[in-house]
Amino acid sequence: MTDAKPHISGLPVLRSLRRVGRLTWVEIRKLVSHKLFPVTAAVTLLVTAGLGFAAKSFTEGMESGVRFSNYSLWVVSSGIGLRIGTLLLVALGAMAMSTEATGRTLNTMLTRPIRRIEFVLAKVLSLVFATAVVVLAAALASYIVGGTVQERSPRVTWNADRPEASWKFPSYSDLIDPEYPDLLIASRAKIMGNILFGFALLVVPVLAAVSVGFLLGTLIDSTGLAIGLSVGAFVTLEATKVIPMFEEHLGRLAFNYPITRISTLMLEAGNGTVPQWHDAIVGVGVSAIYVAVCLVISVLVFCRRDITL
Repeated sequence: MTDAKPHISGLPVLRSLRRVGRLTWVEIRKLVSHKLFPVTAAVTLLVTAGLGFAAKSFTEGMESGVRFSNYSLWVVSSGIGLRIGTLLLVALGAMAMSTEATGRTLNTMLTRPIRRIEFVLAKVLSLVFATAVVVLAAALASYIVGGTVQERSPRVTWNADRPEASWKFPSYSDLIDPEYPDLLIASRAKIMGNILFGFALLVVPVLAAVSVGFLLGTLIDSTGLAIGLSVGAFVTLEATKVIPMFEEHLGRLAFNYPITRISTLMLEAGNGTVPQWHDAIVGVGVSAIYVAVCLVISVLVFCRRDITL
């Protein structure tokens, strides 16, 4: 009687996951070394911070009642910077697979002991990483800009012995009613929680735009054509947001429309209003469908395509 070693069915899956992890790390390193990704992160930071400081200086230099609070400047500047970053991310998504085809590096990949699905999943995970980094860059840059607004607690006139709170960076604090200084409108923790929740939601529509570019880059071997079509689609949908007729018909169907709604709710949270996240979450669900469909089609197409050595 011979002893047979037990077969653990999970081991092949674990080995495959380890390969995906190693490939993802390689793809992230390739992404970081590529010129476009550092440029995307840097442009997002600079545009967000630059426009934020410009808006702050412009309104403070005018004799008008328009002033940015720290929370509103945080949200507004991040929204503008994130749109620029998303545009560059879409181009990066279109290049992720098309450059492999035009550069003939897919041929080298096929000679290694890895499966196609592992390779494409590593590409997808590296783009998820890039999307998260760009959203974080916009959030961080705008947070720093918003923290430069000198928000002070209202002076309590009936108690001269009570000192006025001094300004310090960052200036985010509880939202107090200016007429009734003891009345708390919204706590700093609550406002911050809602705004950070909004940033987390923003990752999905941004990733949806990137996944559309990735799909076109998988279907089209020409890098230039894939970038042109994906960027053109994103810019066209952004332009329709200012046209009421298109906004009415495409508002719930386009992958990037939730960005505007989420930014609006984040701005409401910064003003002390309790945001109603229901509509935004529905839009995020539509964006998630784009992500799922585009990535599934990309994986299926890549795994079945004819690649000659």
